[in-house]
Amino acid sequence: MTPYTDTDTTQSQVGLYAQDQIKLGNWRLTLGGRQDWADAKVHDNLAGAFGPRQKDDAFTSRAGLLYLADNGLAPYVSYSESFQPVSGPDSNGNPLVPETGKQYEAGLKYQPVGWNAFVTVSAFDLARQNVVRYGGVGAPNDIFQTGEIRSRGIELEAVASLDSGFDFRAAYTYLDTEITKATSITVDDDSGETISDEGNTPFGVPEHAASLWANYTVGSGKLEGFGLGAGIRYVGSTFGDDANTFKVPAVTLVDAALHYEWRNAELNLNVSNLFDKRYVASCYAESFGCFYGEGRRINGSVKYTW
Repeated sequence: MTPYTDTDTTQSQVGLYAQDQIKLGNWRLTLGGRQDWADAKVHDNLAGAFGPRQKDDAFTSRAGLLYLADNGLAPYVSYSESFQPVSGPDSNGNPLVPETGKQYEAGLKYQPVGWNAFVTVSAFDLARQNVVRYGGVGAPNDIFQTGEIRSRGIELEAVASLDSGFDFRAAYTYLDTEITKATSITVDDDSGETISDEGNTPFGVPEHAASLWANYTVGSGKLEGFGLGAGIRYVGSTFGDDANTFKVPAVTLVDAALHYEWRNAELNLNVSNLFDKRYVASCYAESFGCFYGEGRRINGSVKYTW
């Protein structure tokens, strides 16, 4: 029962950004830039002292180009950069440095003429540097930053509202994720072997994920304003550690909802994990560090507008 860690962290961040959208015929060009300054200090209550103060700053940019065709099609390309300050030390006592990222994306949006519907298909390539990791190869207790994690994938999403009172939403994601630049760890044994998780898949990232939701609202009669919905969520299997020694099984969950609108009042009852399925949501180490997913959750709300 000895305390493992006890810290107080104070963080502040200030950012200045500007963005402009330029229209030329059916073309849309968006340009943006942001400058951030971050400051963090961590007090280790067990040691009774402050760690090194962390001051970081960065400039990030973004750009996007889209063409709005008259038939509802809109192809686009985009580029964006990210900056995320991280506070605290790694397992060797060194201050963690900010996480950065660059993403390229291309896709197609489609809104059929005369339909209350929308479809998006996109492909992306995202590279994140200095990602904080827990439980590296050969050292399940370590906190460290890996050099780079690359994520490539395809996303599909479709929404539609029909005059009959039905609403639909569907989504699918395919992810190809890889640790492209890793932090090597020397195993403490007689051989002194140095191993690395480079080329492996990061823990907790599914290759496939999908969801489907349908909702119906009564449009007339004594039950006008009453509606119900149901949906399923699928999360594919994931690796339980960066060494890829074991997998966490895939899971399919069911959600449901009831809602009623009457005059200025709106009542909602939402249930996630309807059948209270017991499952492991993610792991980062086999001997410890696995977490159950949330059981059945029921949320009720009443809203009145005047």
